[in-house]
Amino acid sequence: MSENDESAGISRRTVTKAMAWVVPAVAVAATVPIVAASACNDFNPENPCPITLSGTGCKLPGNSNSIYKGYAFRLVIANPTGATITVNVTSATLDGNSLGGIRVVNLNDGSSQGNPFTVPPHTTYTAALLTQNAPNSSNGALSITYTVNGGAPMVANATIPSAPPINGNSCSTFNSTEKGYIAAQ
Repeated sequence: MSENDESAGISRRTVTKAMAWVVPAVAVAATVPIVAASACNDFNPENPCPITLSGTGCKLPGNSNSIYKGYAFRLVIANPTGATITVNVTSATLDGNSLGGIRVVNLNDGSSQGNPFTVPPHTTYTAALLTQNAPNSSNGALSITYTVNGGAPMVANATIPSAPPINGNSCSTFNSTEKGYIAAQ
């Protein structure tokens, strides 16, 4: 049979050309699930994203609170798994600038959590991420990097369009009870 014998159907050359395209496509397709598996997912109990940022926050200016020259950002912390997880916030930046020390306050009951902190199984609560000794008081792109149970770093991002001072009525991110919890830190 010749290489281009029409009666035989598809030629060997055509099969060879097709194989040259199929093999790289299979290799590329095989890497996609690996990348997807390393990303956290709120719906995957094996690899949850426990921190979700609301995109809102207030400044902690001057000596207005015991924690000052920082921010209070609203977030939700969730653990959909059946086991306690440990969350360690490794950095918090605003427009690439470090926001200094970090503390988490459970806004449901006012309890303070250091860093790292644990989240009981099947628990979701609203919290405030408090920072201290920020280099300036700007608004911008908030980025929080953290690990769960010492695993690979995860990142939560949000744009903070404004961050008014926490004292007074201009900060509507937190109600008066929540502001009291924050001030007690």
